[in-house]
Amino acid sequence: MQINKQENRIDDMDKDIRKKLIRDKLRLFRGTILSDSTDLESTLGWKLRTYFFPKTNRKASLFSSLIIDKLSFEKKISLYEKINIYNKSKKHENIKKSLRFVRELRNAVAHGWFIEGDSNENYLTIKNPNSYKTWKLDDALMNEFKKHDKFLLGAFGWKETLREKYGSLPVET
Repeated sequence: MQINKQENRIDDMDKDIRKKLIRDKLRLFRGTILSDSTDLESTLGWKLRTYFFPKTNRKASLFSSLIIDKLSFEKKISLYEKINIYNKSKKHENIKKSLRFVRELRNAVAHGWFIEGDSNENYLTIKNPNSYKTWKLDDALMNEFKKHDKFLLGAFGWKETLREKYGSLPVET
């Protein structure tokens, strides 16, 4: 009888440890994705600001704070896609795909439902309540996210930030 109680306590401890590992991984993944995508949204905003106002002056600052900063990530992406000079870039299609991937993943972790019962130490399940798309957050997806982050930072000319974060220059895509 005593052995069964001890086994149950060990099983309960294992479950608690497992839950804590999963929750810690969720916080790590969410934190990384939300923080890095916020940085990318800012770099996109700067790219748009410098397109309309190449020189930094009062008008440029007002334009940035009153217009660009008020746009959602989706609207910044849409505006970027409509600017003809960027459409002619060889990287434009890859930039659009990367921006959309980052935005979609960001929205999933920011607004999605965490499905604990479908998650384990290897992957976490998030369901987007709007699209009902299910995301499996794991190391492979995080590596893909980082690949897009590196590419976009390089494409937008944020080479110093790229060096600080990853210690390298961008890989051409």
